[in-house]
Amino acid sequence: MLYRFEEIEKSYGPHDVLRGVTWQHNPGEKVGLVGRNGAGKTTLFRLLLKQEEADRGQIIRASGLTIGHVGQHLDAEPGMSLFDYVETAFADVLEIERKMRAMEHDLADPSKDHERLLQKYAELQHDYEHLSGYSLHAEVERVLAGVGFEKADQERPIAEFSGGQQNRAMLARVLLTKVDLLLLDEPTNHLDLHGIEFLEEFLQSFKGSYLLVSHDRTFLNRTVTKIVELAHGKLIEYHGNYERFLQLRQERMEKMATDYERQQELIERTQEFIRRNIAGQKTKQAKSRRKMLGKLDELERPEVDETFANFRLDAGPRSGAVALTADRLTAGYDHPIVRDITMTIRRGERYAIMGPNGSGKSTLLKTFAGRLQPLAGTVGYGHNVQVGYYDQTLGDLDPKGTVIDEVWNLDHSRTEEQVRNFLAQFSFFDDDVFKKTHDLSGGERGRLALAKIMYVGGNLMLLDEPTNHLDVYTREALEEALESFTGALVVVSHDRYFIDRIAENIIEVEDEHAEVYAGNYSDLVERMKVGTVVPRPAPPPASGGQRAASGLSVAQRADQKKRDRRIKKIDEEIAALEERVAAAERERERNDLLLCSEEVYRDGERMKKIQARNADLKAMIGLLSVKWETLSREREQLEGAVA
Repeated sequence: MLYRFEEIEKSYGPHDVLRGVTWQHNPGEKVGLVGRNGAGKTTLFRLLLKQEEADRGQIIRASGLTIGHVGQHLDAEPGMSLFDYVETAFADVLEIERKMRAMEHDLADPSKDHERLLQKYAELQHDYEHLSGYSLHAEVERVLAGVGFEKADQERPIAEFSGGQQNRAMLARVLLTKVDLLLLDEPTNHLDLHGIEFLEEFLQSFKGSYLLVSHDRTFLNRTVTKIVELAHGKLIEYHGNYERFLQLRQERMEKMATDYERQQELIERTQEFIRRNIAGQKTKQAKSRRKMLGKLDELERPEVDETFANFRLDAGPRSGAVALTADRLTAGYDHPIVRDITMTIRRGERYAIMGPNGSGKSTLLKTFAGRLQPLAGTVGYGHNVQVGYYDQTLGDLDPKGTVIDEVWNLDHSRTEEQVRNFLAQFSFFDDDVFKKTHDLSGGERGRLALAKIMYVGGNLMLLDEPTNHLDVYTREALEEALESFTGALVVVSHDRYFIDRIAENIIEVEDEHAEVYAGNYSDLVERMKVGTVVPRPAPPPASGGQRAASGLSVAQRADQKKRDRRIKKIDEEIAALEERVAAAERERERNDLLLCSEEVYRDGERMKKIQARNADLKAMIGLLSVKWETLSREREQLEGAVA
């Protein structure tokens, strides 16, 4: 055991964050901690680090447990270089090295006892080798390069770097520190894709244990073997990575709902029996059942997270076939960052801009949005195009305004109730809507900026890191909204899961150059592995009546893509239904065999239960079959439309 939470409770004012949390982390376990923003994940970290105390319960830690984590503030000495700061992760090795250097100085003095010094030096050298002291310099350089620093950065004073760069330096030092347990809170936040992939490889080969908080689902899939979800103040453990967690969580929630509904039906039937018979001939039976109800361990109604069922993006009026054109575009501020881009983005097309930190992704998107003038070339919009732009810096928010004002001022034709209902979809409830924007957390500000985009809509959406401040649940809701969006879409994102789900083309920006590739992130990576990556040729600007090479108009092609996405989703739903029907049929077959057994035949009560269960299964199979037929008909109609 590394540590164990036992009945931990923690509240902030009237808000109960942790409600009797009990969970144990064992040596060697690589665990991902997930939960909605505000669920209490950071609170758990602070309790582990003894930065806060629990209201009730206890945390049992292994004797001598050492923990590494990225702090809130840089703890570097004045003038310390980046390399020297990260090297302090090896404090014990550096102390041995210091003693060796001092001893080498003494050995140069003929008056010293050389025999004794040489013996001591040999002991220190043995310890130094055992702790990999001779490879220390190379290891620091490797990790610094991995998290995105250039060789020339290593001797620069760390105080000169930006906050994000300092955070990467602190992460590098923590990764190199020899500890029993790593606590990593959103470790991918300031990394580009190369940095994230380096961190994944580092953690995959890491021999120790860690608990990490991340909303990057691909990262979780590749780095953890267990997920613990913090929901409604409790921790629930799931074995496997993030994809497995989603499956197990859904199964658990369905079972809890079914068990609760069945028990409620039992209680209602029993109460009705008692009501009808308490004063009649079956008084004794009624009293017995009332006694049984009194002893029944009644299940709690399963708590359901607030969903984003109406989380949708309005494409507004239909635009022309062409949404945006770039002609020999060069983008930048004082000097070019991205040069000579010529491309056409058509209605219904979906692009993700990817590249290293500082390569110009956000600059290019801001230029597409008309918020930054090109240094050369032009950006043009098609007929009836309405641009929606999400700025990751959240610069469009008025710090003096309130949450409700930010949205309501965009369209006063809606009532206050309508605006409040809309904001509730983004987790702004009750008095939250009257908060000043300058009092909001980073996550709340991100959700508010996203709400403004969703409120106004547009048929050309340009989104700069829209998932940055969102938890995994809200990211999934956003993805669903974007999947049904019919306009043109361009996003900048490091979230590979998000890109794989919504992008159909990749714009890769690096070294002042941009290439366009067909497919999503995984398609691009796969083609890179087999050496078949070929940039998509830049199409000429298209007129509204121009036809695609396939013989379909641009509008028809957009509609076909929409149908293809729906067919794919139907296929997934049909497969899931078939699996559930097969499982129910197998259970019925097992029950039929039991009903034929002498043991069950002689047990009337058990026979009734099995027969009742078979009746439930039959009804469920019937309902699932109806849904299967409905989906199959819809699929046939969609395929007929394609043909």
